[in-house]
Amino acid sequence: MVISLIAAMSENRVIGVQNRLPWNLPADLANFKRITAGKKFIMGRKSYEAEDKLFSDTGNVIITRQKNYPVAANDTTAPGLREAIEKLQKETEVFILGGAEIFTQSIDIADKLYITLVHSKFIGDAFFPEIDLTIWKISKQSNFSADEENSCDYSFIEYIRR
Repeated sequence: MVISLIAAMSENRVIGVQNRLPWNLPADLANFKRITAGKKFIMGRKSYEAEDKLFSDTGNVIITRQKNYPVAANDTTAPGLREAIEKLQKETEVFILGGAEIFTQSIDIADKLYITLVHSKFIGDAFFPEIDLTIWKISKQSNFSADEENSCDYSFIEYIRR
């Protein structure tokens, strides 16, 4: 199984403020859907509860310590990251969507990172962990300018473990 982290973050590693994205990038959402189509997701409870949450039609595993936490029909829960991964062990690739605590727990076991780098700095309360370039190398990068739909310059960057 390939474990992939997927996130949008600013230059100062902000991924959210008050459980929302602090920017408007429809191109990021389109890229997210293209990359994750048909795959299952792992996310923390706070990400699952976000107003603008992303979810997989094929199923999500929500990490929560709450017993009997209510989830949608295709979804399930797990008390921790290890248990969430075990539930999806038959998958060829799974995507970890965050939030910050889940990214911190999973970056050391990930095989790939799909990062949308928003070329601006934002105030936030959730951050992506530092990407150590002695461990990760860029395998693909595409750069884009802000336009009438996308509020900031941004890059789609794919990293693979060295």
